[in-house]
Amino acid sequence: MDAVALRKKYGKDIILAGNIDKRALIKGKEATRAEVMSKVPFLLEQGGYFPAVDHGVPPDVSFENYCYFINTLREVTGLERLLF
Repeated sequence: MDAVALRKKYGKDIILAGNIDKRALIKGKEATRAEVMSKVPFLLEQGGYFPAVDHGVPPDVSFENYCYFINTLREVTGLERLLF
């Protein structure tokens, strides 16, 4: 599902979570950043969104890539500490 399209269609009548494609984390930093930046800033600005990876994080995501994902979320949200 496309959280950006859902937000545009339903506005704040729906609470959204996740929607970050876990496959981007497998592909590396550039793909991870592109995935986060394509959704998270808009959705956070609109409100009612909790950024996270869709489903669980698969074992083929390296620890380094997962840390990069978390740090990218920290940068975008302005939060020093995110709990997942």
